Amino acid sequence: MKVAVIGAGAMGQWLVGFAKQNLGEVVVADASAAKAERVAREFGVSSRSVAEAAAEAELVLVAVPISKTPEAIKSLAWQVQRGALLADVASVKSDVIEAMQTIEAKIELVSLHPLFGPGATSVKGKNFVAVPVKPGKRYAALKRRLLELGARVTEMEAEDHDHLMAIIQCMTHFVLLAYLDALKSMKDVKRAEKLRTPMFATLLDLAKAVLAGNPELYGELQVHNRYARVVRSSLLEACRSLDVAFSAGDAKSVKAIFKEALAPWKSAEVKNAYKRVYERFEGDKT
Repeated sequence: MKVAVIGAGAMGQWLVGFAKQNLGEVVVADASAAKAERVAREFGVSSRSVAEAAAEAELVLVAVPISKTPEAIKSLAWQVQRGALLADVASVKSDVIEAMQTIEAKIELVSLHPLFGPGATSVKGKNFVAVPVKPGKRYAALKRRLLELGARVTEMEAEDHDHLMAIIQCMTHFVLLAYLDALKSMKDVKRAEKLRTPMFATLLDLAKAVLAGNPELYGELQVHNRYARVVRSSLLEACRSLDVAFSAGDAKSVKAIFKEALAPWKSAEVKNAYKRVYERFEGDKT
């Protein structure tokens, strides 16, 4: 299969490496020709202009910022060859799907979301969400290949995807970004890091991991996912309620939180999570 990766950022580069190893011949393109050429040299693939790459490929993977994805999809739809699969890997789907649904070109259209970042070394055990708009034989072949490699592919509607990602991504990132923002005013962070507890060490490590990511992506997730504000509001309300309770001397409010929060999980799941935190903490020699 001939694959074109449009966008030579971190995720685009991951797609180039993955496609070269697992899908077939790869060409990379970017708005910056120099960037595309640099990535092509690094991975041992070809680089082309965006139009040339799209026209040559049977599978076109669009890896550009969330805000630019819908227009990129509409523009590329008339440049890819008849019957080719045009797919994006954006983390927000509603606007992308709306754009895809306006396309009349005789091509396959599927919106993909790998639920991991460019730090992944393989797709084994990893999740992909797919929103099929106009699927066909090329999508079937791609899905089959992902499954062969040990990935999990879950198909769903765009609204369902964005609602779930508001919880999975937007709320998680918001917690960590707020934590990082609050930490900057704490003068004793480095001393605290030396006197760490398992919970503090785990949370701090997660926060540090955010800093290895793409700040533009984290910002666009919050802005473009229409459910992000809902989960942020829920989180802020929970913070306010807890602050009011603790300020009033109500230490027992934590028991109520525990009782309600435990409902979705069995006792064994909670104990295993606790065990994993300690296994990680005791295995960390830093």
